[in-house]
Amino acid sequence: MFKKIPSRKISDEIVNQFIDLIERGVLKPGDQLPPEREMATELGISRLPLREALKALQTMGFLDIQNRRKTLVQSMAKTTIQDPLRIVLENDIQRVFELLEIRQALESWAAAKAARMIDDAGIQHLKKITERMKQDFENGDLGDKADADFHLAIAQAARNTIFSHLMATWYHLLWNCQKISREKLFGKEENRRALLNQHLDIYKAIKSRDAGKASEKARHHILFVVSELKNSLEAGVS
Repeated sequence: MFKKIPSRKISDEIVNQFIDLIERGVLKPGDQLPPEREMATELGISRLPLREALKALQTMGFLDIQNRRKTLVQSMAKTTIQDPLRIVLENDIQRVFELLEIRQALESWAAAKAARMIDDAGIQHLKKITERMKQDFENGDLGDKADADFHLAIAQAARNTIFSHLMATWYHLLWNCQKISREKLFGKEENRRALLNQHLDIYKAIKSRDAGKASEKARHHILFVVSELKNSLEAGVS
């Protein structure tokens, strides 16, 4: 994955290489970097300039270095929007509908693009998430995390670097929205089954590389959530 580094301006060369990998989507938000020793060997350098470069990348906001034990790729989008929006979502259900409106447009596009761009590893990743969703359904669990993971995986499979980073930044916001929606909808057993089947339909369409069907199924899923959420609120279900 990495290229050998020439002797001049080593730390700058490392920084530029990392940024290039992030911009091209080779390194994605949430990816964990290999240990320093392994990276230094692959780059053909000592660990000192590597550490200087990693610190510079952390300062620039590209990496999150956690006690030198784990280094994660951060989203290029600013994360300061998460907490204020999360609070707004929790306090005003109408803002959830606004988020769903945005998701309808973005996720129908993302599902279509994922169907065209996804590789075998991406399909296997989505399959594992759907298996978790099935298990959550059988256990009667809310399944909000697996739901958020599913939509994030589709965003990454679309191979659009900017969209991938935006979705990673919004991950906890999306998770919070899924929790609110599912708490409202799970009063009906048929809703629980419908939500599971809708996600399976999206997965199958993407797996078969049918972009049109994937887009349609993703759009139908969001419209279903909007409709049932409104029905729940009108019926006074808390």
